[in-house]
Amino acid sequence: MFSEKIHRYLFLFGLCSLAFGIMMGTVPTSLPQFILLGNWIIEGGFKRKWDQLRANKLFWIITSLFFLHLIGMVYTQDLESGLITIRIILPLMFIPMLLFSTKPINEKEFHLLLYCFLLGSLVSTAWCLVYNYVLHTNEVVRNASRFMSHIRLGLYLNVAIACCFYFIWTCTKNLHKLLFGVLLLYFVFVLYALGLASGLVNLSILFFFALIIFLFKQKNHIKIISIIIIVVAAFYGFNFLNSIFNSQLTTQISENNTPHKFSPTGNIYLNYNSFTQKENGNYVFINIQPTELQKEWKLRFPNDSFSYKPHLHNIQRYQVLVRYMASKGLNKDSAGLTQLSNEDFINIQKNITNYKYPKWSFLHKRIYEFVWEYDEFMNERNVNGHSLTMRLYFWKAAAAVIKKNAVFGVGTGDVQIELNKTYIETQSPLTKDWYKRPHNQFITITVALGVVGLMIFLFSFLYPVNKLKKQLHPLFWPYFLILILSFVLEDTLETQAGLSFYAFFYTLFISQAYFKKQQNPED
Repeated sequence: MFSEKIHRYLFLFGLCSLAFGIMMGTVPTSLPQFILLGNWIIEGGFKRKWDQLRANKLFWIITSLFFLHLIGMVYTQDLESGLITIRIILPLMFIPMLLFSTKPINEKEFHLLLYCFLLGSLVSTAWCLVYNYVLHTNEVVRNASRFMSHIRLGLYLNVAIACCFYFIWTCTKNLHKLLFGVLLLYFVFVLYALGLASGLVNLSILFFFALIIFLFKQKNHIKIISIIIIVVAAFYGFNFLNSIFNSQLTTQISENNTPHKFSPTGNIYLNYNSFTQKENGNYVFINIQPTELQKEWKLRFPNDSFSYKPHLHNIQRYQVLVRYMASKGLNKDSAGLTQLSNEDFINIQKNITNYKYPKWSFLHKRIYEFVWEYDEFMNERNVNGHSLTMRLYFWKAAAAVIKKNAVFGVGTGDVQIELNKTYIETQSPLTKDWYKRPHNQFITITVALGVVGLMIFLFSFLYPVNKLKKQLHPLFWPYFLILILSFVLEDTLETQAGLSFYAFFYTLFISQAYFKKQQNPED
């Protein structure tokens, strides 16, 4: 319909919009894909495109995972869930179709896509910072990211940091180097400011591998200086983690941190020796006088009252109140409650369980949560809602399902149904609200499509890398490491943000390398 030049502009506009939009949520990610597909259809030339795709072995290998999920629909029972999965992974078929059947992207266009991605990362994270620190006082780390989960945001920001480093390394103008250097530091700051712990861990791993490669080529004195810097940084990082660990779990020596029989008013304290939870090193379940707490709290907040016995009512308020008072080293009685300030009462009604929590950075909060999870798990207490320790039970349930359906799995749509059955059959300590998927892409694929599906999945993204390793762009390798790490602890392909992270970047790098090899087959 249009000239070749116009179609090319539309193609690049769609790709640039997608590179920008994947950082901005569902609609900005979906709309550019419709533009790309619409332009591809209007452009015509289907015989040429089909011949080009048919002869491209890598295209069929990459898209095999999509077709495997289609086959998995044949023996699935939950068609509705299966169709949702097919809809999510659809870009894994048509993004390779578009990129492998269109004129290859040159270096200038490739850089333009990276610029758009960096701009989207800048806009997205700037809004997250404004939302969390200016417009609102957000206390929940998981809500720090506004357009996707905090896990996915950490993945994208690590790629953005790698892009900045690449441009610093390759740019010839000092002003450009400075610009990308500032942007790199900004993205690292965002990882810290928003408490993206997994993103910081991935960044540390990336930095470690990059440093090894860099030092391998350097003189001995540079190696020694670098090792000293690494050791010092590791020392301070360990001290930071250890200080949080000790402040939470090291028992404080004080009068209020030892069990007593009676409150100042003569009422009997409740002391639970088997419950050893601590807040700031103070035992939570000792020196509790629930009747006094209930009476005093109801006088102040009649619309938010709680009842401990005989009928449980608004029990969460009671639990938060007890933990909060423990964090301040107070006995949980009327005398202790009178020592709380107005700010303390506001915090408690926000379900904040530690008086120091609002003053901590998001990263400090996230590490505090990990320490709490660790303590709960090691003492065989509640694991519900604890992201890391719950994974052990996710994987245990998944292993049981795989054992029964090892070859072909349970089908594309039946993963959650079969896991729910297994959680009940094995009497998992998880409550129904936490009957989740495995949070490991390799395990999830095996549950759904069996060992056969896992082998095809591994082949679909490892074979092209091995085939094109000499032609792949340098940026591919940090991206690939981040991708593998995400597969280990997340169901990356189960959400639009995660699937886009795989389908867009992976296909972009592989298609560029493929066409490069086509032009220079001797390389």
